Amino acid sequence: MSKKAVIATSTGCLDYLDLNEENLRILRMKIIMGDDTYNDFIDITADAFYKRLLEDDKLVPQSSMPSPGELLELIDELEEKGYDEVFVTTIGSGMSSTYDVCLGVQSTYDGKVKIHVIDSRNAAISEGWIALEILRLIKEDKSTEEIIEYIEFIRTNRKQYFMVDNLRLFVANGRLTGAAGFIGSMLKIKPILEVDDTGHIVPFKKIRTQKKALKEMVDLVISDLANIDDFVVTYDTSDNLEGLQYIKDEMEKAYPGYKYYEAPITPVIGCHTGVGTVGIAYFDLTKK
Repeated sequence: MSKKAVIATSTGCLDYLDLNEENLRILRMKIIMGDDTYNDFIDITADAFYKRLLEDDKLVPQSSMPSPGELLELIDELEEKGYDEVFVTTIGSGMSSTYDVCLGVQSTYDGKVKIHVIDSRNAAISEGWIALEILRLIKEDKSTEEIIEYIEFIRTNRKQYFMVDNLRLFVANGRLTGAAGFIGSMLKIKPILEVDDTGHIVPFKKIRTQKKALKEMVDLVISDLANIDDFVVTYDTSDNLEGLQYIKDEMEKAYPGYKYYEAPITPVIGCHTGVGTVGIAYFDLTKK
């Protein structure tokens, strides 16, 4: 029987969960600030990163992909521990070229481990949840074909929204598709962004205040879930705990005891979201 493992990219924010999975590894992205380069979470965590941004409103941090060599090191480590199959999950390919880097490793690798590279088409803890689902399916002894089929279905059977307090870093780093209509008034609005089915971050709606934007997001999700039998919700934030608590309270009123995961937005994503972002997503788990 094949011994399977998962390599998740740090954009999935799994470092912030209390996990103890022997067959899980994290491929680190990089944060560049001036002359300094940091390994995501290892060298700088969410709390420290957002503190830096609050102290310097001119700072424009940049993100950098992992190298092929770093992925190969993790694969070699897993091979030494007896694993012969690995699923590599990445942030949506519409947001980063990390998926392409991993595909490059897959195509040139000549070792003994069978590599499956999966474009999560999600970001932050929603991306991380995809990796957690693969781990769950491995524990249930599902076949490789069953795992891939399920993930390909579930990764876009969802809605993912972000309320962004300030578009400055999104615009500075060029990570917002179709942003032209927002840029002229970006200091006056609290836009809702959406991750579409291709894994791109796109504008969804212009809102004038944070309170209204948060209400709009949670109302959208509550309305959608009324027609869904089984679901899981994910939450993330870049140091906007009050905003996060508001949408969690509203969700709990509507769906007491529902399943959810939450994590801070890790610095490598925070390079683009900036401080104050709140995200909510749901996955429709209804069996078809």
